[in-house]
Amino acid sequence: MKKLTKREKLLIYVLSCFLIGFFGIYFVILPSFSSYQVINDQASEAQFTKESMEMAIDSVPTTMQARDDANANLASLKTPFQPKLTNEGLDMLLTQLCLDYSLSPKVLAIESNELAGVETFTAYTSDEQASAGNISTDTTTTEDADTETTADSNSTTPTDTNSSTGTTEPTTTTGSAETWTGVVNMELTGTQTNFYRLLDAVAARPDMIISSFAIAPAAVTTSGSTTTSTASAAKLDGGNISINVTFVVYMMEK
Repeated sequence: MKKLTKREKLLIYVLSCFLIGFFGIYFVILPSFSSYQVINDQASEAQFTKESMEMAIDSVPTTMQARDDANANLASLKTPFQPKLTNEGLDMLLTQLCLDYSLSPKVLAIESNELAGVETFTAYTSDEQASAGNISTDTTTTEDADTETTADSNSTTPTDTNSSTGTTEPTTTTGSAETWTGVVNMELTGTQTNFYRLLDAVAARPDMIISSFAIAPAAVTTSGSTTTSTASAAKLDGGNISINVTFVVYMMEK
């Protein structure tokens, strides 16, 4: 067997060192470095989660206080409104309200008792009016007998009047969130004075409005038959009149 020369031994030694280094890098260092990167990313994520949880824990008292304040505010806002009523509840509520003002209910019909949108009204103001600083005026018109009048008892429909041209600007209507709404038509008899007292009382309530009403002379009975007087509407100090009125009652889940 031929003996290896010194040069061949050196080459084998160098090659062995190279193979050892290559396999050491490929099978030991690279996997270790990959594991280190994964562990480092996990540690960073865990640190971020820890800091987020610490911030959330520190803010718990403030959040709970804000929640309690919001619940108290919501409860105070719901207080003036009626709880969700059945049809019988609406009947009892409006019948008693009319009786409180000496108005006698004759007919009551519930149109709807369900979730419905509540419209809000915002007066339209042109750029010219905004620059001139014109003042908008609220006007309400009381119609004669047997003329149907549409009115919002909580807020009259505003109109902007231009003093220089005498023109009336239109009104824009925007929708808002839904709430439980009952629409009830009633036929009443009583004096015009008591009905106006009822209008004022409903206008002061946030839980209902009178969306429309119509006033007509009350029917009179002559010789066994019932006829409707053709005279003009009863005056404020006159006798009974016939009133068709539509109530809208807003209710809240409590």
